[in-house]
Amino acid sequence: MVKELVGQPHPQSFFSEFPIESEWDVVVIGAGPNGLITAAYLARAGLKVALVERRYEIGGGLATEEVLFPGYYSNIHALYHMMVDFMPVLADFDLSKHGLVWIKPNLQTAMTFADGRSLLLTRMLEDTVDSIHKFSTNDAKAFGEVMRTWRKVSREIVAPATYLPPMAPLDLIEAMERTELGREMLDLGERSPLDIISDTFEDDRVRALMLYVTCMWGLDPQETGVGFFVPLLLDRAMNKCYCQGGSHKLAASLAREVVRAGGVILDASQVDNITLHDGAVTGVELWEGRTLNSKVVVSSLDPHSTFLDLVGAENLPGDLKDEVSRWEWDKWSYATLHVASEGAPHYRGRDPWVDESFMNIIGFDSTEQVLAHWQGVTSGRLDTEVFGGHATCQTIFDPHLSRHPGRHVSLFQIHAPFDIEGGWEQRGPGLEDAMLARWQQAAPNMAGDNIIRTALETPEDIEIRLPNMRRGSIKHGDYNPIQLGCFRPNQDCSGSATPIDGLYVNGASTYPGGLVIGGPGYLAAGRVADDMGVERWWKPTPAMEKYAKTYLAEAT
Repeated sequence: MVKELVGQPHPQSFFSEFPIESEWDVVVIGAGPNGLITAAYLARAGLKVALVERRYEIGGGLATEEVLFPGYYSNIHALYHMMVDFMPVLADFDLSKHGLVWIKPNLQTAMTFADGRSLLLTRMLEDTVDSIHKFSTNDAKAFGEVMRTWRKVSREIVAPATYLPPMAPLDLIEAMERTELGREMLDLGERSPLDIISDTFEDDRVRALMLYVTCMWGLDPQETGVGFFVPLLLDRAMNKCYCQGGSHKLAASLAREVVRAGGVILDASQVDNITLHDGAVTGVELWEGRTLNSKVVVSSLDPHSTFLDLVGAENLPGDLKDEVSRWEWDKWSYATLHVASEGAPHYRGRDPWVDESFMNIIGFDSTEQVLAHWQGVTSGRLDTEVFGGHATCQTIFDPHLSRHPGRHVSLFQIHAPFDIEGGWEQRGPGLEDAMLARWQQAAPNMAGDNIIRTALETPEDIEIRLPNMRRGSIKHGDYNPIQLGCFRPNQDCSGSATPIDGLYVNGASTYPGGLVIGGPGYLAAGRVADDMGVERWWKPTPAMEKYAKTYLAEAT
């Protein structure tokens, strides 16, 4: 049957006659980015793959939907794609043949202050240095100097390591100690983001910008042991991409590769149980009564959903139940205000480039304000008098999102607690008004008759839309030293395989983590292929080969 289906579209009758019980080589749970990636690699390897998705469409966080009203589309979750330069899947499948186009503006990030001045982060290092120079000559010089090293740390070590299996801490230290750049990475890793930023830059506004872009995805600014993220996230803040046509275009391209290779995607079909016999996987049971028999199941869900809900706590071997129960969710989630408007946001101030920025940070004038906002959020508070976030006018880069000429679709996103004081039902309407008012302070035309429609998505809405983003956790779990590297989600499961024979994990809660970087899906595909004795048709990227040769060649 595999040979008959490979490279051929499935006949329509295949779905109408889908049997109550069927046989598969691999079942993948969850058609988010990682599930799609794993399924695509294994289907092309000749395996009979079923990809099961509970939602009515595939993509997970790669969703582009009419959240306002007909004719206005917004990227409701994944908007900023930061690892396009490194993701192996893009080249391995040549996804450009599906019309996948990446837009990478030079003006990447702007931070606008109350006095109308602004700081810019751009793809061109020289333009960023020029912008910083207006605030601090010393900081402009320091930025130019440290970025020569930090970009190498990011691009030669941290980024390519994302797509190689995790190493034990002692082995990683031994490998990194052999080179100067590796030692720099280790030194950064021991420090907190706040310490690194404060020791590098003098001007407080420069510090505020650098701290925001390196910690906005969930790093605790004062936590040691996560500083190695600073070079990567700062470099990526200057190299974000937008997916033309919306982020769902990436999901659709990956789905075409799954089906093209003979895989089957079952959407609107929820997995109720992962079945076991003598401690080994035998398949999955679906809500509609179908059984998919398979000796290999790959779950892209969070640890609680995979192990406690689908496998069952009573079926977990050894200490796995305790390890899963200790899992910590993200420190904060997001509240996102989607807006359709007459005209694009026009930011007041002296720098015309700000209107063209891919991302605008607004509401903060100091490092103290940034820290106070995040500390309040982690405590369940959201002060509507002192807060800020980041905004993007999506239709500047992608006119396809508006079917109404001259009208634009933007979003303003702020960090927010899941358990907010007063509850989201009570606080939501007032917060929406406060967010729009804060946006208007920076962009006065985002007011009055210029506003056509608004829609607020709260952390509770995130969990409703994507249940495995429990508590609105966009990364399926916190980034902290005991939930990173070979400890993500725990030492028994970080290498994709689990203590349960035949069960693998490949979600954002698995090494290397979330944010649509594709690493968990890529690594799981390789591990499953190796364990099943299937030849890998794909090869490491040049960046991965360079990293392995330069830094890991003599590692134990």
